[in-house]
Amino acid sequence: MSIPRKILLCAALATSTACATVETEGDGRDVVTTATIPAPPGRVLHAFLDTDDLAGWWKVSRSSVDPRIGGTWAVTWDDYGDEKTNHVWTGVIREIGPRRVLIDNIVMVEPGRPLFAPLQLEIVVRPADAGSYLEVVHRGYGYGTDWDWIHAVVVDGWEHVLGDLRDWFAAQDATATRLRDAVDPGGE
Repeated sequence: MSIPRKILLCAALATSTACATVETEGDGRDVVTTATIPAPPGRVLHAFLDTDDLAGWWKVSRSSVDPRIGGTWAVTWDDYGDEKTNHVWTGVIREIGPRRVLIDNIVMVEPGRPLFAPLQLEIVVRPADAGSYLEVVHRGYGYGTDWDWIHAVVVDGWEHVLGDLRDWFAAQDATATRLRDAVDPGGE
């Protein structure tokens, strides 16, 4: 019988904090990352399912998303990060609703490593005072040198990525405010 463990990691980001909880129970290791995002829940979930949004906040080079049960969800990054490497994540949408999507059978292709599969990504969004409370759960990590490497990369990565998503929505809101003020400077 294994004892569940939780390790909370938080990273200070440009505007606030995103937290990742690493949950270990049984044979798997889940990465649970949460953040408050300044946008309505439906809009936040849409950002994970729209190719233009994915390019905007997650900096994916290409994506193909068919937002329905059984649809494909695939994202790629070309020349990404300091190492300028290529990455591919692809899976199948198993469940989708107005505030939740579950992407199953994810295969992660990382340079110089074996294929990482099968993984699962669950995205849940709930209303919050400041917009939305977002929880991203990345499941299915195995054990061994390569699995330990990708697990550590993903823990760090989700913290930063959700901060990027929050900043992207904040910038969109600021741009909309500037445009509104330019059209109606008196606010009438």
